Amino acid sequence: MREEWLRDLYERYFGAITKYCLPKLGFDESAAADCAHAVFDRAGEQYEKLKDHPNVLGWLMVTAKHLVHKNWSKKSRESSKSVPLELITALPDPRDPFDAVELSEKEIRQITARVLSGLDPKESELYELCFVKNLPFAEIARITGMTEKAARAKLARIKLKLKKRIIYFLEN
Repeated sequence: MREEWLRDLYERYFGAITKYCLPKLGFDESAAADCAHAVFDRAGEQYEKLKDHPNVLGWLMVTAKHLVHKNWSKKSRESSKSVPLELITALPDPRDPFDAVELSEKEIRQITARVLSGLDPKESELYELCFVKNLPFAEIARITGMTEKAARAKLARIKLKLKKRIIYFLEN
């Protein structure tokens, strides 16, 4: 009974499952057929649950989707393992804005001083409280006599101003 049910299922839906898997697996016909076979293997394992299922094709398609995703994840992990160590260490650190640029420590200090010199005294005070002393916005607002919302807005504008100045100095 189980084999007959599975054979019938296979004959009716194997083409549809393979067709679904094909573009998702880079049009590799062998991989798509393997994926479809794996779907029917899973269906055979779940016979008791599926024999009276109202939407067997839907179950098969969702299973195919999961297997395709599993295949993609596996390939992704394998490809990340094969990156040479020299290349990984050559990639810029996304947390360090100067890592992708060839600058000496002296040049970095000079650019930083020039960038910060563009701030007026009130902006400098806010910059120091937030980025040097790492104070919370509530404390910055209390010290400066601003509302917390105003302090946040002002610091956002300061960050934008500094970002534009950094880009200017790096490009010139």
